[in-house]
Amino acid sequence: MNILSKSSSFWPRSSWRPALAALSTGILVACGGGGGGSPASSEPAATPPPPAAPAAPAASAASLVEGTITGFGSVIIDGQRYDDSGVKVAFANNPESSSAASLGDLRTGMRVQADLKDGVLQNLAVNFALVGTLANINTAAGTLTVFGQTIKIVSGGQMPTVFEGFSSLSQLALGDLIKVAGSVASDGSISASRIERRLKDGSELFRLSGAVQNLDSTAKRFGLTGNSSVMVDYSQAKILPAGAAIENGKLVSLVSVTAPVSGVLTATVVEVKAKKQSDSKDFSVGGLVSDFQSLAAFRIGDVLVDASTATLKEGTVAADVANGAQAFAQGAITAGVLKASSLRVFKTDTAIQALLIGQVTDYVSLANFSLRGTAVDGSSAAFSKGQASDIAVGTWLKVSGQLTASGVKAKTIEVQAPPANKPAKLQGAISNLDLAAKKLTVLGVTVQWNDSSKFSFEGGLTLATLANGMTVSVEGSYDASSNVFTLGSLQASAPKSKPDTSRTVGFSGIAFNVSAGGFSVGSNAVLIGPNTSVQPSGSSLADLVNGARVNVKASLTQVDGKPVLTALSIEIEKPEKDSAGNSYLYLAGLISDYLSPSSFSVAGQKVDASGSGLVFIDGNAGKLANGAKVEIKGSLNASGVLVAVKLHFMPG
Repeated sequence: MNILSKSSSFWPRSSWRPALAALSTGILVACGGGGGGSPASSEPAATPPPPAAPAAPAASAASLVEGTITGFGSVIIDGQRYDDSGVKVAFANNPESSSAASLGDLRTGMRVQADLKDGVLQNLAVNFALVGTLANINTAAGTLTVFGQTIKIVSGGQMPTVFEGFSSLSQLALGDLIKVAGSVASDGSISASRIERRLKDGSELFRLSGAVQNLDSTAKRFGLTGNSSVMVDYSQAKILPAGAAIENGKLVSLVSVTAPVSGVLTATVVEVKAKKQSDSKDFSVGGLVSDFQSLAAFRIGDVLVDASTATLKEGTVAADVANGAQAFAQGAITAGVLKASSLRVFKTDTAIQALLIGQVTDYVSLANFSLRGTAVDGSSAAFSKGQASDIAVGTWLKVSGQLTASGVKAKTIEVQAPPANKPAKLQGAISNLDLAAKKLTVLGVTVQWNDSSKFSFEGGLTLATLANGMTVSVEGSYDASSNVFTLGSLQASAPKSKPDTSRTVGFSGIAFNVSAGGFSVGSNAVLIGPNTSVQPSGSSLADLVNGARVNVKASLTQVDGKPVLTALSIEIEKPEKDSAGNSYLYLAGLISDYLSPSSFSVAGQKVDASGSGLVFIDGNAGKLANGAKVEIKGSLNASGVLVAVKLHFMPG
């Protein structure tokens, strides 16, 4: 049964939990597609890396986990690292039918639910608690209001709110469409782990979550705790899971195709989250504590917990367990309650460390580069291996630090070798050149050549005139047993008599802080110049609005010692659907595991770029190779392969 093809859907959340519980009792639920063919992680780490985060709780045949993404290098949830080599990803936008996605779509701060088999993630669903338009912005209090529901911003501590599409509340405007991940507190507010601003395209599904109050089963209406502005009309709604009943005090999440009218939101689906779950012997949950009554009765996220007999770990004491605390519990669910065998509250001395392991995909400066789709500020980091000059597009790194609203503030950085025994390409400046020993270093990796290595030089350069600081491109493979990258081929050109004072870079994402003179994408502030071009044909700067998805080519120069980005071209992606009516997926990163145009990977996702209707930008199929930086637009097929309809080659 293929339930993750582009024309079908992931398990609805209402039926997903029982299905996962069935897995843990040994019932195999057939599933296919999504990211099923993806390699061991969405960016390979050095082989073998030391455990960079606590290992996932021991799993038997099957287990369940719910929590917040805190890093990547495999998927890291609440500081626990999980093998993602076989995972299928979906976004639970609608309780009835979710949208297939890839590992490249995952971001820090997202709330997820997943099942594991023999310690390997099988199915992972991303859930948002609220989707709607802003009615109030209180920058002083750090709160937002959407459809009468209060969203609280966490500005520090263990798990600060991650922003996408804006960098501060002051950049938001009334009427903006936002998606909020987080947990509903006992007062009805949502403590946000992630907020995304999105462009309205008319196809959005609105969502509210909370505890039912003032239920009128005759009129088929109810309110939500803490929300005095909106009543829910469920007279035309499907109630999930089948057989569930709406009752006062029960947690629900509801979906509507329209915004509230005169204070009434007409629901199309009401998901009863307080429905008792099937029993499971191995369940882990992380999140904020709420509804605390005693150690025997409280919630973590949406899960009821009894920790009266739990072992308190990592210095946790009973007094630490209170509303608002960030906690992680493991145990068995019986009759809908997690009987915790262990409980940990994250405190200053046992804080959740953000962790990223993979390849640098965008580099502006040490204070602004990207790894695994996450912006990193490494300006104050200590290097446990390698040095700042080793970092460029293509460098393999392990970064640990603290989550921030914009990404990760790195505390330690380790330069790593490429994955072992796989073709790899490195491009960067030479250091530690030793012609006699036939060795040099590129991106922190020692490269060894031999008599069979091939060299290609231009501009009068020769092997004898190679020097430290020159830029080279090397291809070969890394052998973990010998700790050597064996050179297959090297390309280099003689340095220019007048070195370039600028270079061209490319990146993509959601535009925000748009003005006549510039805009931002992620951690990049971009100027608009008189020669900036706008694509596709027929587009203009008037189409560049907050929330629009853009692909940017920019010149990077240094002004007074600081990097300045000026847009050379801006490609504005208009919202589009594929033939099955699903939104196209976008995937950006470096090509790896290249075999042919029909078989390679980007960010751990298998890609097929061999279609006759495929549009190439700034290149063609002959330019496809390991290490090439690309952005791909496409749809997942029944085998979980991303079939490209557009492939854009990006500058470093």
